[in-house]
Amino acid sequence: MSLWKVSTDSCEILERNEVWQQAMHKICMPSCQFQTDSGQFHGDVSSINTPQGVEFSILSGTPMEISGKSNSQPYSFWLALLLEGDFSLKYKGEEYPAQINSIIYAPTGLDMTLSVNSDFKILYMKVPKTLIHTRLLNLNLIDVGYLPCDSGVNKVFASMLSSLSENIDDLETEMLRPIEIALSEFLVSNLIHQSGVLDFGSTAKIQHFKQICQFIDTNLADPHLALNMVAEKHKVSHRYIQKLFESRGISFVNFVRIRRLDRCRCELGHPEYRHLSVSDICFRWGFNDAGHFSRVFRSEYDITPRDYRRQQSDALTTS
Repeated sequence: MSLWKVSTDSCEILERNEVWQQAMHKICMPSCQFQTDSGQFHGDVSSINTPQGVEFSILSGTPMEISGKSNSQPYSFWLALLLEGDFSLKYKGEEYPAQINSIIYAPTGLDMTLSVNSDFKILYMKVPKTLIHTRLLNLNLIDVGYLPCDSGVNKVFASMLSSLSENIDDLETEMLRPIEIALSEFLVSNLIHQSGVLDFGSTAKIQHFKQICQFIDTNLADPHLALNMVAEKHKVSHRYIQKLFESRGISFVNFVRIRRLDRCRCELGHPEYRHLSVSDICFRWGFNDAGHFSRVFRSEYDITPRDYRRQQSDALTTS
């Protein structure tokens, strides 16, 4: 894990603009226009990179406008939790909601404007390609979005991120692994329906698909999880469920396998589960044949489960 900080208060007034723009470039954000003169402007950035390549940055400062896009962008997706301030988000001439304690998000590379009309604080998160499962989330079909976080799982997730922003300087590498996992799971559960919205034909089917995916995620550890079990639970036909998944370009069986592999990969990379063997972990998530698990894991991630575990262990040791 790497941690770095920048504060314009530590440099001369005439240097503040350049120092801030360099910090924004470092976290792959476009340039800013300040709404105060350089003598009154101040800004702070505190940023960490996790072993899985997620970048968490806390930005705070005086009013400014962040506009454009970053052409040099190694990440796939970003989210921002708006913690303090008066915000306005514009994209393609339309204004989007941007309220305190809500989350805005988009694939990287989109040209937009975030105006901040007061002193502010933001938790800005960038997610690498390795944590975006393109077979589940088609980023080409996801646009700028807004998630209200005043209730339900969104509120719980936002509360976790808010706590992260308050304690980021004190967190050890191992403490960030659960947050990486939660972030990856949150993206899939909240955005999978949007990435295929044009394929379903109705909002009712979108909602039904999301409910079925949530049921599958809740029961991944059950080795008996199968199409008939899901159909019976939701009182629909096998064919109906198959067609829902076909609309997303994936079969029911492949979806279940990918979600199980994701859970196994998370535990293989987490030191909390180092006492469990590879076989123990694959059995925990519904696989019933260790050899088969190893083959499909390698096919999906281009690395064996044992080598992946070793790779992640080495990354934690050197961070």
